[in-house]
Amino acid sequence: MPRSRRPDLSTFPVDRLRDRMSSYIYGNITVLAVAIAVGPEQIEHGAAVLTVLATAVLTYLAHVLSHLVAHTIGDTGDDDEHRETFGAIMRDANPIATSGLIPAVLYAVAWADWLPAQWAQTAAIVILVVRIGLVGVFLQRFSGRRPSFLGLWGGIVLAALAFVIGLVKVVLTH
Repeated sequence: MPRSRRPDLSTFPVDRLRDRMSSYIYGNITVLAVAIAVGPEQIEHGAAVLTVLATAVLTYLAHVLSHLVAHTIGDTGDDDEHRETFGAIMRDANPIATSGLIPAVLYAVAWADWLPAQWAQTAAIVILVVRIGLVGVFLQRFSGRRPSFLGLWGGIVLAALAFVIGLVKVVLTH
């Protein structure tokens, strides 16, 4: 049987699922702030593509580094355990790195003049907000429950909070 590239999340330990979900939310909020902050001129000149990708990759690296340092607490010195922990930390942080892919592609398409810059920016923001908005449904599914309206509503509230966080970050830091 061919091995699937996607792990079966139903077999994951709860702490690993929590780390992945945290990375997913954090990565999307961080990239959302960048998607809000870039201007049409940055998109038209290609700088927005680099800005989004750099934000996603550097946030991923910072996350991995901070988790590696934190995991030295109680380290037994077992090299196999350390390698396994390192691999798990990197994999569980992948949603941070991948959160910038769709906005980067949209900005690259606008840079190539195949899409107006404002449309690309709006689409990137909407897609990131929708990704965050689906978290409530994901949480229910990962918890073994059927997705419900309450889960969807929780995701909508989370998406609104994430948008406000991104907007406030842009207003206060740019």
